[in-house]
Amino acid sequence: MVQNVILIILIVALIACAVSLYIVSCQLVKVRKNDRMKRAFLNNVGREIRTPLKSVVELSNVISKDDLYLSKNEKRDITDQLQYNANLIGTFINEVLVFTEADTEGHQLQEELFSPNGLCVRCLEANMHSIFHRQAVKLNFKRELSDEFFVKSDRHIVEVILNKLILNSCRFTEEGSITLGCNTSERDGQIVFFVEDTGGGIPENRKNNLYTWFDDPDDMADEAELDLSICQRLAQEIGGALELDELYAKGTRMLLILPLK
Repeated sequence: MVQNVILIILIVALIACAVSLYIVSCQLVKVRKNDRMKRAFLNNVGREIRTPLKSVVELSNVISKDDLYLSKNEKRDITDQLQYNANLIGTFINEVLVFTEADTEGHQLQEELFSPNGLCVRCLEANMHSIFHRQAVKLNFKRELSDEFFVKSDRHIVEVILNKLILNSCRFTEEGSITLGCNTSERDGQIVFFVEDTGGGIPENRKNNLYTWFDDPDDMADEAELDLSICQRLAQEIGGALELDELYAKGTRMLLILPLK
């Protein structure tokens, strides 16, 4: 009975992913400059989404076996894996959807007052399942601002960017910690959200291409950081910027810098 329920959930998830990817593809086709650019861009989208989809398919094959018996720990592990891969897919789709809306002037900025601390906690809670396979990794919140401190910006775009940065750290950190926080002390007149981890860091030969936007499909290499390019554009859309902290030596530290309003 439990296996049947899980299988139904998997099928629904796959259908939802397929429909979402189709919608994203249709939107991207409208905003790219030429056919070669469309193909190159969509190939990168496919690369980002292929891995979690493959995992979902493999899980569906496992639980579809008639003679399958699952212990409580195994059921919990499958549930965690499903939620992790659903989070991967959902975060990327949110990125691309918001980006395409902004790129075609379909997204109207929705500035609102919100608590940076509250948003950070929300993002960490949303990504707890992203470290289910990393028991040696802890998600932490570094509190530097008062809970009564508020900023004005497009909260949804900020949340999309932070979720992607956390998710990237979860993917590349094997042990230690991933810390999210925010402060107003690093940059005058600005608020800095940071995601720092104890992973292996970004290779030197990839640092120059972290935020490159590809106006020529020949420049769109397989190793391109498409998601960070999108996040950088989203940050710019709300008057901010995405930066790599070059002085951080314990792993990777990414900064989302926004003007204080």
